[in-house]
Amino acid sequence: MKLDLLHIATHSQEIFYRLRWGSIIACPECGSVHIYNPEAGQLHICADCDHRFSDTSGTAFHSTKLPLAKWLIAIYMFCTQSKGISSYNLARMISVSQPTAWRMLTILRLNIQHDLATTDTAIIDEVYLGADWKRKPYKDKIKKCPPPNPVWNLKGDDLKKYYKSQMMRAASEDKIPVLGISCYNSRSLILHPYPTAPTIESIKSQITEQYEEISHWISDQSKLYWWMDDLDHIQHSVCDHQHHLYISKDGYSSNRLEGVFAHLKRMWRGIYHWFSKKYSQLYLNEFSWRWSNFDRPIEDRFENLFAFLT
Repeated sequence: MKLDLLHIATHSQEIFYRLRWGSIIACPECGSVHIYNPEAGQLHICADCDHRFSDTSGTAFHSTKLPLAKWLIAIYMFCTQSKGISSYNLARMISVSQPTAWRMLTILRLNIQHDLATTDTAIIDEVYLGADWKRKPYKDKIKKCPPPNPVWNLKGDDLKKYYKSQMMRAASEDKIPVLGISCYNSRSLILHPYPTAPTIESIKSQITEQYEEISHWISDQSKLYWWMDDLDHIQHSVCDHQHHLYISKDGYSSNRLEGVFAHLKRMWRGIYHWFSKKYSQLYLNEFSWRWSNFDRPIEDRFENLFAFLT
């Protein structure tokens, strides 16, 4: 099925009907194919159980007051934009208010179901999304740092070290820590946000509980992953980025995930500019789904996302 904005706008009812039912319409209650009023846009009636249903019954579009054309255009833009689409841009495109566009995008993100593909070799790394503290004025940094206790009597280098540590703490509170896991030989990706900076215990518990089938991990030189070297059933390859070594001794690289993080930061800074920690998992699920399915045709991505909503 060839899709474009003009075709979606003019044939939205037929497109929705075809994607929802396929070639045969069936009753969602009893599964019967003996249906009165089987045409698109009509109230369908099951001849066997007398159940009445519409094309949107039992879907995320049920009881919506928006035309189906606007929903399908929103899904199309959601699939085709490489770094996402903001609620303001979507609102201007389909002529709705910004809160309505934000609600539509939130419904799409809530229904996305995405998991890491089955693999035995994966790359792991962390990234921090948030304000660029290197460019923040010094006076604004100081405002977020509590003064030292007068009893400590800090002076000179000790005072500088104190404020440096406080600035690092304040910077970490402004940012969203994200743990990324990517398959080594495919684009499959999963991203996990953390409320605070990840620790060895939090990463270890998550890896051992959710990804026990992965036997080979590739990471940088961070101390967060040193515990992997003590486990006999896990092979751990280290890329020492601190010494500009981007390939491990056994020939593995973590550059795939570094590229993912670069694209993720462009989505953050260029499209959304900011999103709260409360909704961070929804935005990261959107990015993971888009990244993992980016090499698929637009029509396949459209049908895949539509299937989540129905």
